[in-house]
Amino acid sequence: MESLERQPRRLAELLVKAEPGLVAVLPQNTVEFSYAASLAGADAVVVGIDKTETSLPGLFGSFDLMEDSINSILSTSSTSVGISIGDSRPLTREEWERIVAKPFGFVNMYAHHMPPFVLHDPRIEKLVSIGPGYMLEQVRSISEIAEVTALEAAIVPPQGRSHVFNALDLATLSVLAGMSAKPVYVRTQKKMTPDDVASAFAAGLRGMCFDPAAYDYGIEAYRDAISTFSASVTRPAREG
Repeated sequence: MESLERQPRRLAELLVKAEPGLVAVLPQNTVEFSYAASLAGADAVVVGIDKTETSLPGLFGSFDLMEDSINSILSTSSTSVGISIGDSRPLTREEWERIVAKPFGFVNMYAHHMPPFVLHDPRIEKLVSIGPGYMLEQVRSISEIAEVTALEAAIVPPQGRSHVFNALDLATLSVLAGMSAKPVYVRTQKKMTPDDVASAFAAGLRGMCFDPAAYDYGIEAYRDAISTFSASVTRPAREG
């Protein structure tokens, strides 16, 4: 197994590329799902801890419980690996030190969950999630913080996640992209089609975070969905 001492691939490397970036959220912290995402064309994968979403029960666990499986992903992934930290319990400084010591490319948290000691830590890049209910002034202010690398528009409330992506969603994303001082990614919390994602890119978004909760479960379905989106942004899937 490859050493964890390797240099992580940074989120900023995705943002300087001409084509949009594709980040794949893993439904479980397993090498199998990580490999499937990479093979399908994802530029980065995201492991998760301390989640409360019932749609992703494989990510409920603490860092202690998930550390071995996360180490396996970090050691074998050919893409950048980020970590998304939920709100099932407060993040302590001690736990954060253990996390940031790993070769993660970036950390992902909602702004209203992220402690200042994470925000201002220069050792790791931040993909800050913008949730439903944020005021536009707050979004602009967050995007202007020097330590923020990019924003993730995760603005769909739980009751709307089974609905069809619509013109109002597109208009809202366009507003966020236009006002943000940093690149904005869209999280596919609705069942977006490749055409929907292309419309979001045309509106100024810089990439997408594939949310498996909105799609069919299973490794093959997961890989197929990412492959479809990868092809839609003109990047071929990687050869196995």
